[in-house]
Amino acid sequence: MIAFILKIFPLLIVASVAGKNVLEDDLPKLKWPKKYSFEAESLSLTSGLVQDVTYWRVSKKSRVDFNKGAVKLISIKGQRKSKFPFGVKYEIHPESNEEYENKFICTGMKGNIFRQAKLDKVLPDVDDFVHIGKEKLELGEVEKFTFFEDKDYINSQTRQNLWVLQNDSTFIPVRYEKIIYNTWIKNVKDHTIWNIFNFKTDFSEDVFDTDDYDCKINSPKNNNENEEVDSDESTNLDSDHVFAEFMQKHNKNYDGPEHEQRRKIFETNLRKIEEHNRSNKNFKLAINKFADLTHKEMEKRKGLKRRGKSSGAIPFPYSKSKIAEMSDTLPKEYDARMYGLVTSVKDQQDCGSCWTFGTTSAVEGALARINGGRLMRLANQALIDCAWGYENFGCDGGTDTGAYHWMLNYGMPTEEEYGPYVNKDGFCRIHNMTQTYKIKGFTNVTPYSVEALKVALVNHGPLSVSIDATDMLTYYNGGIYSDSDCSTTNLNHEVTLVGYGELDGEEYWIVKNSWGRDWGVDGYFHITTRDNSCGITTEPTYVVF
Repeated sequence: MIAFILKIFPLLIVASVAGKNVLEDDLPKLKWPKKYSFEAESLSLTSGLVQDVTYWRVSKKSRVDFNKGAVKLISIKGQRKSKFPFGVKYEIHPESNEEYENKFICTGMKGNIFRQAKLDKVLPDVDDFVHIGKEKLELGEVEKFTFFEDKDYINSQTRQNLWVLQNDSTFIPVRYEKIIYNTWIKNVKDHTIWNIFNFKTDFSEDVFDTDDYDCKINSPKNNNENEEVDSDESTNLDSDHVFAEFMQKHNKNYDGPEHEQRRKIFETNLRKIEEHNRSNKNFKLAINKFADLTHKEMEKRKGLKRRGKSSGAIPFPYSKSKIAEMSDTLPKEYDARMYGLVTSVKDQQDCGSCWTFGTTSAVEGALARINGGRLMRLANQALIDCAWGYENFGCDGGTDTGAYHWMLNYGMPTEEEYGPYVNKDGFCRIHNMTQTYKIKGFTNVTPYSVEALKVALVNHGPLSVSIDATDMLTYYNGGIYSDSDCSTTNLNHEVTLVGYGELDGEEYWIVKNSWGRDWGVDGYFHITTRDNSCGITTEPTYVVF
């Protein structure tokens, strides 16, 4: 499919220009009604992610429902002399525990003078779209509009296509397509299609009410929650160009004051990266998709909470003397990926669900070991949806031991039956599963011991391990990582230990992260085995079937 897009992309450009010259365009100007709602299915042809969406919009309010209404985002613009003069945004999601299942919980975030609440958009702004003719879709003949943007200085072209029906003066969208094309490497970077249906211009505005959800209202900090940005810092033209390239590469767009705030965050991080790389250490940093995020926003890409009770663990079966004996026969290098025990890297995005990725990877590997090497993808989304009440809070974080205790009671379903990761809290469906894989227990590996960790990894791995993921790890780009500012006790991120190796006399661990394959080295990083770096040997675990 992507190869086909590559071939037709230049033709689309020519067609749009030619169409503009020859068509008699008697249509009124394309614009959306002031009030409308619709349902849609979003399909990313580049990532394979499919999302269902329902959307409502009036002049000062919007609502977006994802995942069959499991997550609801309601935004209300500010009005003078109102309760929220700078607006408010609500997020409503379900929680399940032993006492209740799929109970909706609501939190609201007030806007302030620095960051006013904005409406969520699904349909694009259409002022610059051009009518290029009619096309036949499954529902019949429709009008087609297009918008093409060529940013030659950063080797990027973007085409947006809209297919609409016209009903008197109202345009009804039926399909929206966005393609971002890299002209340098001749490759489609992003291709998403929205199929839109049930478009309406009249509905009850009760859909914006939150009275039934008992919402807890929070206030944001000033200065975009980023205390490190110097607001008096002058603009650097070189960094402006780099920031423009960064925004285009990662498909980001900011309006008004937020653009300047993001640029300053980016400049601060760029200086830190350049300063580190000049220090000639064993690893390199690089600008990546996180370079304009605040520290607090990066915390959402982690999510590990401190353990509470840890009862029920199966004792580690190796004494210190046995570990020493086995260490002499361990391979010099080991990589569980080579034995078919590790599934592909995923991206947790801005859901604090790292605790589900590390533990699920450990279960997948252990299951493959007893299942004739058959590696199955298990649904960590089930932990997000269902494991509330086990020291876990969905996208707001959780613990590895809490995840294991839930697995002891319910087991892990396959991704094929339960559904894929959706980066959001969802309705718990564990009782609808035809098969789950219950663990017998989990084992805490002897802490602070490189030898014990190697023994556990080779014989029971991959392992789920906790680390302190500092800001420096955010921009890791290769080499053997270490950070003297890391804590060995205040751990905030759960990852998967899959192997170990040695380079120029320096031993390192091979670690699978949950920040996507476009981070680090294909989603992995190497970290030194010295000095319990970042707490990696503090609380490692594996599961037992």
